[in-house]
Amino acid sequence: MIYILYKNSVSFYLAFLFVALTFSSKAQQNQAIKAIDTITPATINADILQMNSTFRLNKPFDYSLPVDSIPVFSDLIYENRITELNLTSPIALDYNPVVKQYIDFYAIKKRGLVSKMLGMSQYYFPLFESALDRYHMPLELKYLAIVESALNPTARSKSGAVGLWQFLLPTAQMLNLKINSFIDERQDPVKSTEAACRYLEYLYNTFKNWQLALAAYNGGPGMVRNAIIRSGGKTDFWALRPYLPIETQGYVPAFIAVTYIMNYSGEHNIRPDNPKLFSYQTDTVMINQSIYFASIVSSLKIPLETVRFLNPSYKTNYIPKSNEPVPLVLPANKISDFIEIQKNIFSYSFPSDTISKIKSTPANESRSLTTHMVEKGDYLNKIALNYRCSIEEIMEWNNLSKHELTTGSVLKIWVPDQIAASMTDITNKEQNKTPLIQKKIIYTVQEGDTLFSISKKFLGTTISDIMLENNLSIESALIPGTQLKINMSSN
Repeated sequence: MIYILYKNSVSFYLAFLFVALTFSSKAQQNQAIKAIDTITPATINADILQMNSTFRLNKPFDYSLPVDSIPVFSDLIYENRITELNLTSPIALDYNPVVKQYIDFYAIKKRGLVSKMLGMSQYYFPLFESALDRYHMPLELKYLAIVESALNPTARSKSGAVGLWQFLLPTAQMLNLKINSFIDERQDPVKSTEAACRYLEYLYNTFKNWQLALAAYNGGPGMVRNAIIRSGGKTDFWALRPYLPIETQGYVPAFIAVTYIMNYSGEHNIRPDNPKLFSYQTDTVMINQSIYFASIVSSLKIPLETVRFLNPSYKTNYIPKSNEPVPLVLPANKISDFIEIQKNIFSYSFPSDTISKIKSTPANESRSLTTHMVEKGDYLNKIALNYRCSIEEIMEWNNLSKHELTTGSVLKIWVPDQIAASMTDITNKEQNKTPLIQKKIIYTVQEGDTLFSISKKFLGTTISDIMLENNLSIESALIPGTQLKINMSSN
C-alpha cells in the first residue's frame, strides 16, 4: 500500500532505501549512504519506472528461466502485486500471512496443478466471463471455480458436491439443475455456471459484501449469519473469521491466492499446459433423440476423450431421448458434418458386445486407472465392493472370461479420484519396495521456519499433519525454540 501511495515521490524512494539499509551489511550500508548524495529527480523517476515494470500484470512468460526454477519474492512484492489487482476488482483482495501461506501452496507445492489450470482456463474462462458479465458481477469470480474444482467439471467431493462449481444435490435442485441416472447438469459447464451466477448474486444481495458472499458459498448463508451473531455483529471477514468453520476460514484466503497466482504465474515460472481446446473451436447442436457417444466417434472421427470432455454432463457416454432438445457440444469444424449425416448417426447400430464395452467404460474423467494385485482370499465381489464398481466392469477391463482369479495377478481398475488418492500404492508392492515406516520425532522451531518449510524437511509429513499433531491453526505463530511433534516416514 505504501508503494502505491508514494510511488511517484521522493519520500517513498528514501523510505525504500531506508528499508534496504536496515537489512543490509555494513559495507552495503556505507555504499548506499554515499549513493544518497547523488540522488536527483531524474534518477528517482528512472528507478521508479524500473520498479513499476516488475508489477505490471499479464506480462509475457519469460522462458529464460530453467524449468525447475522456483522464484522467491518478498512480502513487499506480494503486497504491491495484490494491491495492483485490487485496483480493478470490486472484491477486496487483502494480503496477510494467511494469504501468503496459500500463495506458497499454489506457487510451490501445486505448481503442476496451476500449469494444468492455466491451460484449462483457455477453454472455460471465456464461458465464465460471458455469464458473469450478463449478471453484472465481478469477472474475478471465475477464479472461484479453481478453488472449488480445479476446473474439473466431473469433480466430486467427499461430501457429494459435484461439478465445476461444486453443488450439493439440494442446492442444485433449488437452482433447477436436472440430475438423473443419465444426466447431471452440475457437470454441464454452461448450465452450472449460470446456476453459480444466480446463487452468487443471491448471496451478495444477502450480505452486501463479496468476501462474506464467498464464505457463504462455501459454508452456506446460515453459517455466516450465525457467525455474525456469535461475533457480536461483526461483518468484516477477517474479524469474523475465528467464528467460522476451519474450511471456511481458509476459503477467502485461498480465493485471493488463486486470483494472485493466475495473474502472476509467469513471474513464478509456472508454464501453462497446452489447452485441449479453445472455447472458440467448439459449437453446439440441439438434439432430442437418443445417441451413443460411440456413434459420434465412429461417424465423425472424433476421439472419444474429446466427446466426453465437451459433454461432461452425460454420465454414461449416452444421451437419452427427451421431449425437450438438449445440447451436444462438438468441435466447430464437425458441426456441418453432423447435420449432414445426423440420421445415420442416430440410427447407428452396434453389436451387443460393443454396447457392453461402451457402457462399462468410465465416462467420468474424475476416475483414474489403478491396479490391484490379487491376494489369497480375494474374489471379484470383494474387489468390486472395495473399488465401487461392478464385477462385469472388472471383467470387461481385464478381458476375463470367468470369475476365478489367480493369486499374484494384477487387475486394471478404474476408480473415483477420491478413492485413488487414499489407496495403498500398489506399485510399491509390485516392485517389492520396503514399506514406509512411521516415526515420531521432536523438532525444535528455528528462526524463519514456517509450517510449509518444516513439512518439506520430513518425508511423508504435511502441513495438516503438523497442525493436527500439535493443535495449531494455520495462522499460529511459530516461536523459535518451540518443540513440535512430527510424524515422518522412512524406508
